[in-house]
Amino acid sequence: MSFALDFRTFPAAGGPLSYSVVPWDAELFGMPFYELRCEGSTEDVARALPAWVEEVQKLGQPALAFTRIRPDDVHLGEVLGGFGFYPAETTLQISMPLRRFTRIHPNAAGRARLRPAEAADLPDIVAIAEETFTTDRFHLDPHLPASLADKRYVQWVERGFRDGDPLFVYESTGQSGTDHGIIGFYLIRGESGGEVDLSLAGVGSRYRRGGGGALMYEAVVEKCQEMGYRTASTTISANNLDVVNLFMRLGFVVRSARLTMHLFV
Repeated sequence: MSFALDFRTFPAAGGPLSYSVVPWDAELFGMPFYELRCEGSTEDVARALPAWVEEVQKLGQPALAFTRIRPDDVHLGEVLGGFGFYPAETTLQISMPLRRFTRIHPNAAGRARLRPAEAADLPDIVAIAEETFTTDRFHLDPHLPASLADKRYVQWVERGFRDGDPLFVYESTGQSGTDHGIIGFYLIRGESGGEVDLSLAGVGSRYRRGGGGALMYEAVVEKCQEMGYRTASTTISANNLDVVNLFMRLGFVVRSARLTMHLFV
């Protein structure tokens, strides 16, 4: 499935705004979902916003729009706030050249194993996806039902598996090699020899305090190195400090930050 969006400029070609329907979120939440990009000067954006918001209001039904800005662009944030936008989440874009990766726990081999997911693993993966995510903008926005926010991540991992994106499970093993359950899953996307997007990960609740999640992240990054990727990157919510700190320990660095603002009509 393509994640490309079809953006249109507003109010006309070359206008300071561009927007696109986000079809997968619109279908899931049962209302129009828009990504809005503020591409002109702050003054031009301020002049165009009233008409764009009015167009959304004319739909006569609930709708949600979001836009991403630099956290230090206080002036633009103030303008957006004046038209009803509110801060929903700050995200960090991080990356690392995989040639620099070195395991933090080199002696962890044998305690668990990373392997490609199979269709029979999907019920366990879905159960983890349903309980893992709480700090993202979809769960934090009170206008969006938490149950549908959970389903969004379930659909994400199911779609990735169906489309053939590499999906791994990390499972604990006994001393005899007997499986004792799936610790977590990791979905990645990318082209071998280039950059890999560490797209989506989840760890079962009973493994989060025992270090199993940290070992899974290490194993996945090592696997990406073995698969020939040159660079690994991902986007993390700044609310999820445990994962942010884990990636920093693995050698990732922050490349940029974005503040996502929502508008609920």
